[in-house]
Amino acid sequence: MKIGLSAYLLHAGADYRSAGVSTYSYQLLTHLQGAAPDLEFKAFVGSDAPDIPLPEVRARVRTDNPALRILWEQTVLPLQLARDRVDIVHGTVNVIPWVHASRSVVTVHDLAFAVHPDKFRPARRLYLTAAVRISVARAGHIIAVSHHTRRALEDIWQVPKEKISVVYSGVDERFRPLSRDESNLGVADGRPFILHVGTLEPRKNIEVLIRAYARIRHTIPHVLVLIGARGWYYQNIFRLIAELGLQEEVLAPGYVDPGDLARWYNSADLLVYPSAYEGFGLPVLEAMACGVPVVISEAEALREVAGDAALSVAAEPDTLGGAIQKVLADQMLAGRMRVAGLERAGQFTWDRTARETAALYRRIADGE
Repeated sequence: MKIGLSAYLLHAGADYRSAGVSTYSYQLLTHLQGAAPDLEFKAFVGSDAPDIPLPEVRARVRTDNPALRILWEQTVLPLQLARDRVDIVHGTVNVIPWVHASRSVVTVHDLAFAVHPDKFRPARRLYLTAAVRISVARAGHIIAVSHHTRRALEDIWQVPKEKISVVYSGVDERFRPLSRDESNLGVADGRPFILHVGTLEPRKNIEVLIRAYARIRHTIPHVLVLIGARGWYYQNIFRLIAELGLQEEVLAPGYVDPGDLARWYNSADLLVYPSAYEGFGLPVLEAMACGVPVVISEAEALREVAGDAALSVAAEPDTLGGAIQKVLADQMLAGRMRVAGLERAGQFTWDRTARETAALYRRIADGE
């Protein structure tokens, strides 16, 4: 059986396109052959994709040219799938070719564009609404990365429950506790810091985090570090930093190479992730796998993924600031959170993701 993986959003550049959904595509394509040696895989990727351990077909389009990428995915890819006699096509990020001769599965990561339309550029929101809804309707089966995403598909678009399987994402093995020598970054002249990891865009509630930090900054020695590429509407974040006079205390180093990210987690005293909406929330598990306490918002998917290992609070400046102070001041609490986080993160592996995905391919092939 031959599986064709449509992974045109797999990206190797230093910008927001290399964030969560690209990580999912890369890790799935990296682990599938080992998880299912009896299956044959072929990946269809863009010209700027990183190297992967599967046979691949590289399109002459880049992920930073959305119009060409979308056109290629909907016109050229179906012809390639037919030529290569693909039995099942899997769209790894929300979309499949709308006309194709193969059986199909699509991974839906979240429906943030439907739940929080105001946090997306109009053109992006309109495309996602149309493209994802059509793909969900035409796919033979859907992978949801969390039960929260599954419920959103059922509630918002009335997708039948039996058409959806939940397959969790995993944590890369490089995210682990490091020794002090391994993780020493010398950030901000050696000052301790609170960390946020994620694209700088409205859905992440970074402005709420900045306001929370501003309320407590005189009570703690920490600076706030915002790791992540600049996404849409990021200007509001830097405008707020300037308005509050926090240029020396809120640092935004931008995109960090995945190979260095574990060192950042290990150097932090706390990860704060107050996102308004997520389908999964990889940085939460990555931080936990590094032994870092985590404070999250009450977003449903974050609580599902973190379980009881994180402190969940309302994404409101005073409440969030109080939670940050509580964890930083209580070393016994922080210690318990570190232990619980390591245990929780250990339950999520990319090998498991690949095995469960391959099992779904076999079910689809058997007509289940």
